[in-house]
Amino acid sequence: MNNRDFVRYGSELLPGSLSKATISWEGSPPFESYVVNYSARGINILIPALLVPAKLPKENETLRVLLPMDQMWFTGSCIYLKKGPDGSFSLGICFDDPKEQSYLKDLLFHHLNTPSDSHHFVSYEWEELVAKLCDSDDPHLQKIGHHHRANIRADAERPHPT
Repeated sequence: MNNRDFVRYGSELLPGSLSKATISWEGSPPFESYVVNYSARGINILIPALLVPAKLPKENETLRVLLPMDQMWFTGSCIYLKKGPDGSFSLGICFDDPKEQSYLKDLLFHHLNTPSDSHHFVSYEWEELVAKLCDSDDPHLQKIGHHHRANIRADAERPHPT
């Protein structure tokens, strides 16, 4: 029976910026790992077999987690460490500080409810799309492509403040 009174966000809900976290514990240099899921009270981390450090944390050992969304270190304790069949490790970390929990809850809510930037194009991707529109067999798409190509050229010729 699941008695959790908080929301857990699985990896399928996480934008790319939240898919990794840096973890550290005494005697271990910080290293990047993959996030399986988040909640305000904890995080599940996956350490791929190739990245498993020589020294692993023990249950109840204090860990620090740097979350990419705010570049803030959170303090927690290791609640489990399981070795997977492929040599990877799954690590459960519980955040005990109520202030950190509240802050993390607000961060997660903000980052998971703000539209991602995935709809924005990198300039070369936009230029490739415009070129495809210009080369289209459809006259309407060609017109759109040529219009945007003219905007790209005009923008490139416009002096930009330094």
